Amino acid sequence: MISTNKNLIFTVTHGRTGTTFLTEVFKIFDDIRSLHEPEPNYANLFPTVKQTPEKAIAFLQSKIAIINEYPEKHYVETSNVFGKGFLIPLLRLGVMPGLLFLNRNFRKTASSLYERGSTPMRTQMGRHYSADPRFPGTLPIYEPENLTDYQLCYWGVLDAYARQIQAENIYKNENGKFYWVTTNDFHNFDKLMEIGDYFGLSLTDKKQAQERHKKIISLHHNPNKVKARSSTSVAFLEEEADVLNRVAFFDPLFTDKALSSPFIENEVKNRFY
Repeated sequence: MISTNKNLIFTVTHGRTGTTFLTEVFKIFDDIRSLHEPEPNYANLFPTVKQTPEKAIAFLQSKIAIINEYPEKHYVETSNVFGKGFLIPLLRLGVMPGLLFLNRNFRKTASSLYERGSTPMRTQMGRHYSADPRFPGTLPIYEPENLTDYQLCYWGVLDAYARQIQAENIYKNENGKFYWVTTNDFHNFDKLMEIGDYFGLSLTDKKQAQERHKKIISLHHNPNKVKARSSTSVAFLEEEADVLNRVAFFDPLFTDKALSSPFIENEVKNRFY
């Protein structure tokens, strides 16, 4: 077991969903340290953790010890890797951070991953930042080796959504704090204040915070500056429907939840209804 007196807020998301933007937005609050992917970085150990989950324990003990040394009361970290292999071990160590379940349209997210060349289980970036369908604890899907690169990216986005649902169920049972969000929520200053208040954050100079907020939302954060490939030739409808169909043989309830979400294209939903 480990302990901390910090107000921790982490994200459960896939990535390419606005985590860099969130990092900057949270900096407007008082007495807070908001970071994106600081050292020690989850991504460096993630390939090992996927094969040997126990390796997350020592890492988290070191991570919390470092966070405890920061002078700020509130700590936000928006790494998308945290929720894919480190949340459950952290809960088992007795620490329950506040969670932001951050989402974006699944196709746009998967396309961004595909264009960046971040393919689960196939590329170096994908191995460090995405889950792997060949290991336990991931969203089950049959014959992942036969999926296209885009389909693996889409599966990775669905896997992150499944982890959000799992975390929500745990937090409801344990009275933990969680909030479902998109980046659009943080473009609205009043909504940002509502989210901050929910997690126990505050600010002393609201006018100054509003000015900082205007500057932050005017910028494009972490764009795909160099695309490894184009997604224009991807048959989105067919490939996405096939992924959902393959998942449904193992977890039809999750497939139903995914299809009822606002993040899947209507044309894909129509294939199932």
